[in-house]
Amino acid sequence: MLGLSLEGGGAKGAYQFGAWKAFRELGMEFDGITGTSIGALNGALMIQEDYEKAYEIWQEIAPEKILNIDSKLYNMLMETGIKPDQIQLVLEQAQRFIKDVGLDVGPLVKMIRETTKEEVIRKSKKDFGFVTVSLTDLKPLELFKEEVPRGKMADYLLASSYLPIFKPEKIDGKTFLDGGFYNNLPINMLYQKGYKKVVAVRLMSKGRIKKVNFKDLEVTYIQPKHDLGNILDLSKEKAGFNIKLGYYDTLKVFRKYHGENYYLREEIKDLEGIKYLQDLKGETMEKIGSLLGLSRDLPKNRLVLEELVPKLIQLLGCRKEVSYGELVLKLFEEIAAHEKVELFKIYGLQEFIREINRRELPMEKSTSILFQSSALLLRFNKDKILEKLIKIILTSEEHITLKKLSN
Repeated sequence: MLGLSLEGGGAKGAYQFGAWKAFRELGMEFDGITGTSIGALNGALMIQEDYEKAYEIWQEIAPEKILNIDSKLYNMLMETGIKPDQIQLVLEQAQRFIKDVGLDVGPLVKMIRETTKEEVIRKSKKDFGFVTVSLTDLKPLELFKEEVPRGKMADYLLASSYLPIFKPEKIDGKTFLDGGFYNNLPINMLYQKGYKKVVAVRLMSKGRIKKVNFKDLEVTYIQPKHDLGNILDLSKEKAGFNIKLGYYDTLKVFRKYHGENYYLREEIKDLEGIKYLQDLKGETMEKIGSLLGLSRDLPKNRLVLEELVPKLIQLLGCRKEVSYGELVLKLFEEIAAHEKVELFKIYGLQEFIREINRRELPMEKSTSILFQSSALLLRFNKDKILEKLIKIILTSEEHITLKKLSN
């Protein structure tokens, strides 16, 4: 049996819809689904096979469809600051918040009650479970569909999503709290049902996650390398980005694409990677050496292996055991991101390098003394040093070396 577990994370849940789109394309079917908070809500739509409804919800997401909050205030709160002439509006909304004891999520409540098809969920042959916390009883609840009282499926799904800032709604006289405070990724629920293979879609949220150290359990994680934003960022723009990211990240995992942030069908072989570094010419190596504080006394091959490679690993944030091919690919990805190469596309290696080569940058006349020597400076100025390194590579005489890999 193959299970799916979906992490909680509010508006970040658009990422899970993107993963669902990829699952459909890959022909993947799940025998059981568990989730917490938005993971539970997305999971319910999956159990109901309401893909088109989920598409509509996430494509048309907007603050007013989830929260009963003044749009001007919402926009201000999502920005970094509040201007003096906006203070009165903030104070008025704050007074209403205090009076009502929480943000009014009436639109969310309405949407869940309208979209939840309890009988479809109960009749499904697939297992479905989710997590909430009963504040009244002071205990967590990990519930499968058969344990939810009849007629209360929508209510308990809502209970799984009650953040502390929301205006609480009672169920049968009891108050509940978002399940993320107990278990934000309920893989264990599937294991307890006998599942030995689970796909887990992370949202990298702040909730508590139970450890699952079972030797006979195989978990495949899908998780973003890019920031999914604020849990209350309900803008269409952010949702659209997260949907695409979830889709491409899922394809990467199951189709074995290469790259950390981009999506490549082929890898750079180790011999190609080390050859690229060793083929950097004298003038370029001198500029890089000055930038990264490399020794001037070592032969070039030793300089590359003993000093340049370790500095690149540190600068690019790679694991110590990274291969030469992976290291150079990571460098190329950083150049691609700097040059704003399209992210959401599946590339052949040659095509990816050609995209990098289509863009050219003017080289700065001098390298600031700030970046010319110590490892300490490398540690605290990574972004600026990396940008200068990219400019050195893009404007070097042997920038053509990149093109050799694309032939």
